[in-house]
Amino acid sequence: MRHQANPWITSNLWVLSAAMLPAIVLVGALLYFTGWAFTFSFTDLGLTGRKAVEWSWVGLENYERLFTRKGFLESLWTTVVFVFFSAIVGQSVLGFLLAATLRGTISTTRSVVEVCIMLGWLLPDIVAAFLWSATTSQTGLINSLFVVPFGLQPINFINDFALPVVTIANIWKGTAWSYLLFVAALDSVPREIIEAAKIDGATRWQRAWLVVLPIIRPHIATNLLFITIWTFTYFPLIFAMTGGGPGRQTETLALFLYNQSFARGNLGFGSAISVAMLLIVGALSLVYLRMLREPK
Repeated sequence: MRHQANPWITSNLWVLSAAMLPAIVLVGALLYFTGWAFTFSFTDLGLTGRKAVEWSWVGLENYERLFTRKGFLESLWTTVVFVFFSAIVGQSVLGFLLAATLRGTISTTRSVVEVCIMLGWLLPDIVAAFLWSATTSQTGLINSLFVVPFGLQPINFINDFALPVVTIANIWKGTAWSYLLFVAALDSVPREIIEAAKIDGATRWQRAWLVVLPIIRPHIATNLLFITIWTFTYFPLIFAMTGGGPGRQTETLALFLYNQSFARGNLGFGSAISVAMLLIVGALSLVYLRMLREPK
């Protein structure tokens, strides 16, 4: 069915232009900063000093450094591991399981679970980082309850298991989004279809795999698209908990970009890193957008 434009809007183009102005400004700013990063990725621009004002063109040298010098590929691998386990496996799968398990139930357990995951989502990143750092320290809650009482030496989890601790903290921080989205998605599945599958003899597993998941496939793709982009560029929680350390164990691409651009002052190289991140996230987004298409 072809939709007709509202005659009042078509006759008042200034109203239409005014309504579009915020979007035009937003897209313009996005294009400006993207163009700035792309342009200066071919220079040796510095944050301070002589190269901050007398920069020069270096061609593809910054992009060659991404693959020939230590740092970028290691941070890319750390980012892939962090995104896969904290966002795709952790937040998405845990959010779906919680939504499916607690669906249709009204109990104290559901209220407690929802409060816990919402608390992680609502707390500022710095506060969450402090809580996890304190909990996993040698004098923290985990050692006090589960390590020291068994006669074992206290463990500095944030130092010995930095990436797993940061991954678990991010799962706790971001599962609420996936949970809320999957609750809405499961509520949209018609009960008549579920009942028909039951009558046909489908087991609980078959109903979930063959009926429910195909119906909510667009919701799954949307969730994966958002949490992958957010986690791939996530910065504050990791920076506040570990600063990328110990060593470079938790230096994701976002922290690598920050360290190169602002700690070392290599804005040109940092621009090349940001362009590479943009291309990687863009490629992942295309994969998820293909999942959103209805099967022919």
